[in-house]
Amino acid sequence: MNVELFRVLGVISAVLLFVQISLFVVRRIYKYLTKKPVFLMKLMKILGKVHIYTGVSLLVIGFIHGMLALGKITLHTGWLLWFGILFSFIGFLMKNKIGKKWIVFHRTLGFVLIGLFFLHKFFPWIL
Repeated sequence: MNVELFRVLGVISAVLLFVQISLFVVRRIYKYLTKKPVFLMKLMKILGKVHIYTGVSLLVIGFIHGMLALGKITLHTGWLLWFGILFSFIGFLMKNKIGKKWIVFHRTLGFVLIGLFFLHKFFPWIL
């Protein structure tokens, strides 16, 4: 098997990021549908239950991916993306201190993370 591990971890990280974002997207779709499909409710329950675990996994796997790819911590679009994910997680950890404003921060950062993902994917060395 001649696949570079950092590439596999990069793909896994991308999938985890989009699983994370899909919870918000599916909830929004469900909210505005007049007919509420049962499968969307089930999907939201599953995504809600795994959200914290996929988030922590994304932090760990993303960090390992970056270290294997670069060998050191350096200014790179991947590190910007990883720090964005870290800030989102810190926001979650501080939700009791921040109150309901944390979810606005969390969701807004989710959209920023999508932009950072595409920046990292298509222009990794732009910095």
